[in-house]
Parts: sequence; structure tokens; C-alpha cells
Amino acid sequence: MEACPLHLPQRLLLLGVAALAAPVPHTGDLVDLCGQTWQGAGLLLRSHPTSRRFYFVAPHTDCRLWLRAAAPGDRIRFQFRFFLVYSLTPASPPPPAPNASSPADPCAPGSYLQFYEGPPGAPRPLGPLCGLTIPAPVVSSGDFLALRLVTRGRQPRVDFVGEVTSFRLGSCGAYFPCRNGRCIPPSLVCDHWDMDNCGDGSDQASWPPANCRGPSLAPSKAAGTDAGTSQPLTLSLALGSLGTLGTAAERSPPAGWDHERQDAALEGTAS
Repeated sequence: MEACPLHLPQRLLLLGVAALAAPVPHTGDLVDLCGQTWQGAGLLLRSHPTSRRFYFVAPHTDCRLWLRAAAPGDRIRFQFRFFLVYSLTPASPPPPAPNASSPADPCAPGSYLQFYEGPPGAPRPLGPLCGLTIPAPVVSSGDFLALRLVTRGRQPRVDFVGEVTSFRLGSCGAYFPCRNGRCIPPSLVCDHWDMDNCGDGSDQASWPPANCRGPSLAPSKAAGTDAGTSQPLTLSLALGSLGTLGTAAERSPPAGWDHERQDAALEGTAS
């Protein structure tokens, strides 16, 4: 039995080697990766495993995930495909502190998603985010970017999907050269998730240098931060995790929300 692979046709052996050498982007769920550090070239990240079918409604959630670029010198870019983070019944906001100089929490007293950059020991806040509008992409200035999900109130509603890309600027070397000047790992080019890792669609284009099969991906319509990193806010929140998290039964969407638009935006994300 151990000698069987030696009798396989050489063409099949070469195909197997090629498959191992060209991995596709990973998929993951924030609530399952809570408290961990993920490192890689690309990741399709959902808020929870039943995204698109059920909201994540676990109250008092405080979950964080650190993202690390694939290689030294790389940076992280996070672009949302879909975003919904709010609470139907917000918690009572705390009374303002006397002579408080820090700005008010724009998401208080509802649920929110917070970004941080910098190493885990010295995070710098880049948020928070909440509501129904897809936020602009978030770009780190270094090789670390973190997400923190906090649910507040009696009826939190959370559902989002985002694309994580490790990239670099300058000389691309073995990386794929994007039309906008970024360089991304070659394993992200023409991926079957149709992830716009370049941010301009060039890594999914049917013309050179990508030469992908099928229809080319149009550049993202979301507002970008291509020129630099997101501007940090002065609000500083501690990172943490509160153990096992869960979801609940499907509920009615907020007024004016179009579920068909959500499904169209997430087409192809189901594994």
C-alpha cells in the first residue's frame, strides 16, 4: 500500500503538487475564533457560522480576534461585503462623567464592532462601527489588525462578512502586482470566492496579468482607504473574551432592510 503512489501517472502527481502549492483563501467565523490570532494571506471572515440565515443575538458578548499579515513587512486590509451591527433594545447609557474630555461613544448604547491595530500588547483603536451601512475598508499601518465584537442591550443583532487581505507596497517580487500599486500573495489571485483582494478588481480580472476565467470582478463600490490607514478615534476599549457564544432563531430584519440585497452581496460565500 505504501508504494501505490509511485504507480500513479506522473501527470496526476504533478497536479497534486500544484494543488498543495496554491492554497485558496481560508474561511472562518469570528465567534469561533474568539481570543485567537489568525495569520495568513487571505481570509473570508463571517460574524458567526449561521450568517445569512440567522442573526447573532448572544447578549453580553465581548469577543476579539487578532489578524496578522502573512509575512514581515506586509499589512492587513479588511473590506466588508455586508454589515449589520446594532441592538433593538439598547442598554441604558451611563451618565456622563463630570468634565469629561473624551468624545461620546457614537454607537452607545447599542452593539458595535471595534478595530484595533498594533501588536496585542499595545493596541490602538480604529472605531467603533455600528449600524446598517457598509463601512469603508480598514487598512493597518503594520502587520497586526484586531476586531472586537461587543453586544449590548437585550436584543443585539449582528451579521457581517468581510475580506481579510495581506498585502505590501513597493516592489512586488513574487507577489501579484495589483493595478492600484498594491502587491498581494499569488494564492489570492483568481480565488473561487471572488474576493477583491487588490481592492480594484485586478486580481479577479479576465485580462493580464491575472487572466482569470469567467466574468471579471468589478472594482469595489465601497469607500476606500487606499491612500493610507484609517484615522483612529480617542475611544479606547479593553480587549477580552467571555467564553462560548451562541446564536438564536431568525428574527425579522430592521425596517427598510432588503434581505435579497444581503443574499446577492454574499453569493458564493457559503462553503
